[in-house]
Amino acid sequence: MNFLNKIMIGLTAIILISVFFIGGLTVSANVEKSDDLSEKMDEWYEQGIDPNHTDVIMNINAYIEENMDAETFASLHIDRDQRDLGVIVVSLKEPIAEEDENNIEALLDEHAQVQFRQVDFTEDELVKKQQEIDLLELEKEGISVVHTSVDVISNRVEVGIDPYNEEDAAVIYEKFGDDMVSVVEGEQAFTLNGDDATKGEEVTDAEIVMETEEEEMNWFQKIIASISSWFKNLF
Repeated sequence: MNFLNKIMIGLTAIILISVFFIGGLTVSANVEKSDDLSEKMDEWYEQGIDPNHTDVIMNINAYIEENMDAETFASLHIDRDQRDLGVIVVSLKEPIAEEDENNIEALLDEHAQVQFRQVDFTEDELVKKQQEIDLLELEKEGISVVHTSVDVISNRVEVGIDPYNEEDAAVIYEKFGDDMVSVVEGEQAFTLNGDDATKGEEVTDAEIVMETEEEEMNWFQKIIASISSWFKNLF
């Protein structure tokens, strides 16, 4: 093999390494973001700041129960996409009255923020819809439902199927409607020793993430080692 061909192959190897390295950076960035938030949470607790705004949320819930229509209130959650310390999001089926908005804002402390939004369904309505979904019926039609859950952020019932395809999703929408239901790709949960989580052993989200990241990094390291060895033998 002449020197020019070796150079061309070497450049190809470098490009491949760059591609895989970028993939590794994506995994690393996600882990670092999670670690950074955990560190910030610990720091806030040490400073006497509750990042979950427990007391404020309890007071907001108490006010809503005493002063607002139960059929209007939909749900409440903390949105950390807007800021790490979180924004308390109050979801309602109707626009909030100015008096109620002012009274709820008066319950905030110096570290809490609140946001009001209008949604289509209450959490109770979504729970009832979730209960309507017959998993056995879908299984008989060859549709594997991995999970169902009430997603208060999207204000829908999430149905995870594996494998995901448009045909099976259409069947679910046909049976249960598409106004309250969102069909997504589901993922089977496995324990760290490789057993199926449905065999009765509880698996946490953290364990699943750790296992996935470890597998991705091991695969990435093997690729780098193989290319490095090939590159050395080339010259």
